[in-house]
Amino acid sequence: MTSEPLIGQDIDWVTLLGLTGDNVTGYWADEVATVSLGTATGKTLLGGSHIEGTSFNYQIPTDARALVAVRPKLYSTTPTANQAVVATLKVESADLHIGDFEVFANPLDSGLGTNEMQILEKSHWYPINYPCNGSELVQFYGTAQIANTVAPLMGVDVLLSDEPPSGPIVQAKVTGINYSGGPTSTGTAAATFVVDGGIIIAAPQKLIKAVYGVVVGTTPAASKPIGGQFNVSAGELNINPLRWQAEPITGFLGTSTTGALAHLSLYEGLNIRLRSPSRVVGSFELDTAITTAGNFEVGYLYVDSP
Repeated sequence: MTSEPLIGQDIDWVTLLGLTGDNVTGYWADEVATVSLGTATGKTLLGGSHIEGTSFNYQIPTDARALVAVRPKLYSTTPTANQAVVATLKVESADLHIGDFEVFANPLDSGLGTNEMQILEKSHWYPINYPCNGSELVQFYGTAQIANTVAPLMGVDVLLSDEPPSGPIVQAKVTGINYSGGPTSTGTAAATFVVDGGIIIAAPQKLIKAVYGVVVGTTPAASKPIGGQFNVSAGELNINPLRWQAEPITGFLGTSTTGALAHLSLYEGLNIRLRSPSRVVGSFELDTAITTAGNFEVGYLYVDSP
């Protein structure tokens, strides 16, 4: 087959993860039903009465031989002024021995006023690439990273294959509620790096394939955009630090506005060796000062390395 993007993304995961040959042609999609994440932070098991499987567990179809990728879908019902919506998808399975896989849903930024509308980008696919035999049970959890007055909703798309994966199993972590206590404040000062609580990536040695940043505001103010740089550092990285620009949240005029467009700040296509176990630390630096501090988180996607 030709080396085309695996699941309609800019990044060529086929080449990056070694998913080549005839065994990557039998794809189909499934979905896990949308549920409310509640108004507090913490994990919520996704799936409802129309999910395939037992109770709220997702049961992999009997013909599947690979859980290839996932795509979380997050949205709000009633936006609340000065509240962004940030959530992650965490995948767990005792049957497949999945423990560390957590990725961001696309965030929604906060807005002002009573005419607020939140704007959302197209949802992102993430490779997971776990082999299976069919019929295993998998748990998909949505985790609200910020408490909201009105609960947001989350569901997930699942990409499956009828052939075993040829590339490595993918792992992922987010420095947030499930691993490090929650989002980190950006502070309000420009040109000042703010450091998160760090995250432990266990042995064996890893290859970092992608890093992700999310930054959102709380109380927006006129002429106060949110832009800056993410930084990831660890003494065990063979290139240290890793730095990339955040996708900016533009400024606005006036006192009543929709929520600006928040983004996933993607840094994909990497091949950086990490001599794990390692404590990896993320940080964020604002380009310009803001009136009220926002929040940021960093995520990591990696594979075992010989």
